[in-house]
Amino acid sequence: MKSLARLLLATTFLCTAFVPHFAHAEKTPELDFAKESLFSAKNITYDKEDQTVEATGEVEVVQGDRVLKADKIIYDIPGDTIRAEGNVVLLEPTGDVVFAEEMELQNELKIGAIRDIRILFSDQSRLAAHEAIKMDENRTIMTKAVFSTCRLCEKDPERPVLWQVKAEEVEHDRAEQSVTYKNAVFEFFGVPVMYTPYFSHPDPTVDRESGFLSPKVYDSSILGYGLKLPYYIVISEDKDMTITPNITTKEGVQLAAQYRQAVSNGRFKFDGSATYVDERNNQNVTTGDKEFQSHIRGDGQFQIDDTWLWGFDVFRTSNDTYLDKYDISDDDTLTSRAYLQGQRGRNFSVLSAYSFQGLTEADVSSETPFVPAWWDYSYVGEPNDFGGRASVNMDTLLIYREDSQDTNRLSLSGGYHIPYTTSNGQVLSFDTSLRGDLYYARNILADPSDPSSGTGQNAFSARAVPSVSVEWKYPFVRQAGSVRQVVEPIVEGVWSDVIGDEDTPNEDSLSFEFDDTNLFGSNRFAGLDEVEKGARLNYGINMGVYGESGGYTTLLVGQSIHSDKNTSFPDGTGLEDQFSDFVTRLEIRPASYLQFINRTRINHDKLSIARNELDMKVGTSKNYFDLGYVYLRDDPNGLTQDTREEVYVEGKVEIAEFWSAYGNYRRNLAGTGNSVDGRIGIEYLDECFGFSLELKKSFTRDRDLEPDTTIGFNIRLLPFN
Repeated sequence: MKSLARLLLATTFLCTAFVPHFAHAEKTPELDFAKESLFSAKNITYDKEDQTVEATGEVEVVQGDRVLKADKIIYDIPGDTIRAEGNVVLLEPTGDVVFAEEMELQNELKIGAIRDIRILFSDQSRLAAHEAIKMDENRTIMTKAVFSTCRLCEKDPERPVLWQVKAEEVEHDRAEQSVTYKNAVFEFFGVPVMYTPYFSHPDPTVDRESGFLSPKVYDSSILGYGLKLPYYIVISEDKDMTITPNITTKEGVQLAAQYRQAVSNGRFKFDGSATYVDERNNQNVTTGDKEFQSHIRGDGQFQIDDTWLWGFDVFRTSNDTYLDKYDISDDDTLTSRAYLQGQRGRNFSVLSAYSFQGLTEADVSSETPFVPAWWDYSYVGEPNDFGGRASVNMDTLLIYREDSQDTNRLSLSGGYHIPYTTSNGQVLSFDTSLRGDLYYARNILADPSDPSSGTGQNAFSARAVPSVSVEWKYPFVRQAGSVRQVVEPIVEGVWSDVIGDEDTPNEDSLSFEFDDTNLFGSNRFAGLDEVEKGARLNYGINMGVYGESGGYTTLLVGQSIHSDKNTSFPDGTGLEDQFSDFVTRLEIRPASYLQFINRTRINHDKLSIARNELDMKVGTSKNYFDLGYVYLRDDPNGLTQDTREEVYVEGKVEIAEFWSAYGNYRRNLAGTGNSVDGRIGIEYLDECFGFSLELKKSFTRDRDLEPDTTIGFNIRLLPFN
């Protein structure tokens, strides 16, 4: 602290240079204005006999990265000690603020003793103690200490905080980034609830620290009483792991784990679980045997260079109902993928391999496709002087099945696009393309809808698909005050055909939906295998109202007319007749807290609703209500193709400060109707404590999985978890 001593003496000298009794001093101490030290005060006096400097009135000392403020500071030069008194505040380099009535510090404010200390950490947590000793710049030992992350009640500061830890001794080690307690007692609302001779947690400068996370206690009609106790492990700066034993009274112990790692060129993570339980048949009756049930899931992505990257997604389970049983996932099909992807300029290429696992009762593993290779390449050329540009696409697909049809496909297409805008604002675009497809199928199906109808026959097939389209738009815009109105009629003429084999395998065009997203386009089938043939006219009108603040309302209405009565589209799609159904999309977003989207398909003959999708979101993150509704008069993509009608609601409301209630519910409205699943809960979360109580109900039965009711309880003490 010699540099500080010199600064204090130099400041004293400058402040008193014109006072008579200092004008004849024998010798002034050496002046050294150290760059890392600053000092200010209203009054400064120097006692030559006692060799002390006394500063009073808004005293501030800056020593390196530390700042000391007090009403009064006395510096003992021979002892190289600063004693600060009255409203003492010490700001540490970490952002922690130390308050006290009295401090005695040495060695550039790094060591010393403090009475009635209070510390405000950088994360707003607090620690108070009767006295403290700063052993060095990193270690502070406090006696009779209290720690909490809870703020004091503004109306009644003397009221006990929600929780706190009291200890005979607390050591804060900044080098180890830890706070350690000896003989600690946890109190809730001032009532002692637990004693421990030793307790430790990371200090606020730590982003990650090994330790137990928030436990979860639950009661499930399938699993019985359960306890999840996750333990988080920091392996190194670039990797960590969480291990979660799930202890249940009916199904024993399930062990789950998650591993995450970042590498120099990417990142990856895996999670998985396993358990050893009684084997059950589809009627949920035990067979007398035991079996392992498990799952694994992971993903990763890695950059090779500026052009190429590769990655993977994997998801598999040992049993069809295992994921639902342990509330891991409600997916009906699990997809695993590995891929190599590159993009340079206007060139894009991706090579993928896929594996699927179906989890419904109708899925047969030997008929599930495996895709060892799927390569897709696309190129879009630079626009020429007229704005036109060429494009090239190539697609290669290999599909293998153990007991059903295998398909190999090679597709190559080229196209040309010309946009044009007239002087009065009409927008025209001309597109033409020619695609060639080559197929080789093994074990061809006698009935494409029956995967088990393989004939054992193999065959090549080839075709060419020419396509031409012209689109016209004429947007009319009007400004009315702060509102901009847009009316845009759209007309598109399309012709495409198949030259060659028309009976080709269909792998990627099995599902179809006609809505506003594919009203315009040269081929409304998904994928490449099915082709929309013949001439058709697509037309519609797009209207919108846009406000200056960003809110808007838009409406699209359109229809398609086919030149042929036989359009080749399946019944129930809305395109099976020469005149298609009408499709609409209404979107209302007047502000950030309100969103309404309604998509409909209206039967062109009876003007009845054939399809209706509604999605509404109202509110903010604290208070919101979501409503989803879907109605399909005929579901061509479903197993039974029957009517589908379903409603889903979800909401959250802040019922008081820190308190909120939430829930969701899904119900099938088709037929006699039935509930699918639901959840309701209440949550408390403030700056230091959180808990939730939740009731979850599943109403469906799936083979060995009965309808389930689960009550769960979760508690959090911040910042410990």
